[in-house]
Amino acid sequence: MSLRADVSVHIWNRCHACGAAPIVGLRFTCQTCPTGADNDLCQACYHQYEQGRIEHPSPEAREAPAGRHVFRRFEGSEREQVLPWLAVPCAVAPAPTVPDRSVVRPEFRSGRESFFGAYGFVVVAEDRGSPLLLTALHVLDELAKFNGVDCTDSNTAYTGRELPGLVTCVQLYDLFAPKWMLAELGTAGDMLPLPNARIAAIEPYSQSDIAAFRVAPSTLIHPLRLAAGPPATGEPIWLAINRGGGLRERTVQAVAVETTNQTLVFRFPAEVKMPHHTSGAPLLNRAGQVVGINVGCGMLDGNMLGHGAHVGSVRRHLGW
Repeated sequence: MSLRADVSVHIWNRCHACGAAPIVGLRFTCQTCPTGADNDLCQACYHQYEQGRIEHPSPEAREAPAGRHVFRRFEGSEREQVLPWLAVPCAVAPAPTVPDRSVVRPEFRSGRESFFGAYGFVVVAEDRGSPLLLTALHVLDELAKFNGVDCTDSNTAYTGRELPGLVTCVQLYDLFAPKWMLAELGTAGDMLPLPNARIAAIEPYSQSDIAAFRVAPSTLIHPLRLAAGPPATGEPIWLAINRGGGLRERTVQAVAVETTNQTLVFRFPAEVKMPHHTSGAPLLNRAGQVVGINVGCGMLDGNMLGHGAHVGSVRRHLGW
């Protein structure tokens, strides 16, 4: 179905009831559930939810909080404003090498509780300290909500010091191992207090969705290096993820279609089928250096788009 240029769309959100992607018109997002794909309802499905005709959380949602769930209404963006993202050309380029033990699956522990994140990766610390585990802050949202911590952009009282004391350990697993749950690499701890880190900003303004941890010296990792700056519009970049095909299928090429102080937006080839739950994965340039942290993805006119926190923002948060 062709949409008008002035129609309101939510590129980064899918209705978990009817599957509409993007959501057109108003969007209703659950503020009670941990951040994830089961949070959003389109306007029509939200009205059915209010009438008791649609189930929320969805039956597949894990660790769904009990009780009444609170929703927040969001306006969309005019489709006309984002159409230039589809006009940026993309040329195929050789993919960078992604070393073993550089991209990990983190398991965040808070006392006796355990919460698996999506992706994380390790980088060389430029402050001459221990290597750092970097990921998106929103992958810790389940742990945060379990402990009653609100690290959303609407909570002006959040200081960045609330979560570090609650994360007692981060177990790291080799994401590219055939059986990753048996491939422990070591641990990270000492979550860095980042005063300006936040989640739940209006996408794609995700430059504050960052979390960092010191990695233990004994951990068997191969750290990546941060690039000097973010990619320019039209520059090829690669999302480093496990596509299930060994060494040759560790990346998905994209092209940067918008880079500003507040945004990094990129577009994947139309034929790409993306696996779910890739938040926190590194975005790499031709040299294999990190240019950003993957935060979210969405659809526009059949094209898959992504957005992330670029390396300039990472450096600012870390004080480098």
